[in-house]
Amino acid sequence: MLKIVSAEFIKGAISSKQFPQTGVPEFAFFGRSNAGKSSLINMLLNRKNLVKTGSKPGMTREINFFIVNAPAKTGPEKNNTGVGAPQKNNALKVFTVADLPGYGFAQVSLPERNRIDTMLYDYCTTRSELKIMFFLMDIRREPTDVERNTLAFFREQGINTVLTATKADKVSKNKQAKRITALASFFDCSKDSIVLTSSTKKTGRETLLQHLSAV
Repeated sequence: MLKIVSAEFIKGAISSKQFPQTGVPEFAFFGRSNAGKSSLINMLLNRKNLVKTGSKPGMTREINFFIVNAPAKTGPEKNNTGVGAPQKNNALKVFTVADLPGYGFAQVSLPERNRIDTMLYDYCTTRSELKIMFFLMDIRREPTDVERNTLAFFREQGINTVLTATKADKVSKNKQAKRITALASFFDCSKDSIVLTSSTKKTGRETLLQHLSAV
């Protein structure tokens, strides 16, 4: 299983001009503002407070980048992430995680909404480091055309997208199975392709790590 020994915040970006150039695989997390994105990333990286959980859903308005298993700083080899450049002989897999702004809930001005939309569009269409988009959905909530259209957009861009059902501990085992079946039907995909997760019980962590390892 993929080993994680360190995870560090790189920077927050408010436009594509600020995206860090890392040269390593990147994995992004996206979903509604209350889908449990921050908690899931913390669980996956085995860090309690790496990604801060906001008291009000939808308050994150930038893309936050984190580097995992970064080598020590190496002076002239250091890149613009602020950490050492990846070493070819490093046995650990070095990668970055992008925490994308959630959608819904937060009241923002039209110019700010347009800025966020443009930033996300630029990220999805130009980010060459992006290897997997984990598309999070609260297992208790019914998906809408917003989710259907978003998944279609990801697929149009050729983005490898993994549907991720969060907060599995909030429903019974029987309800979990029914909800996974319903999601698979709604998104026209196999049930096995949907990852069932719970941040509190660490459900699905091994499966998520397998996805990261495979790239």
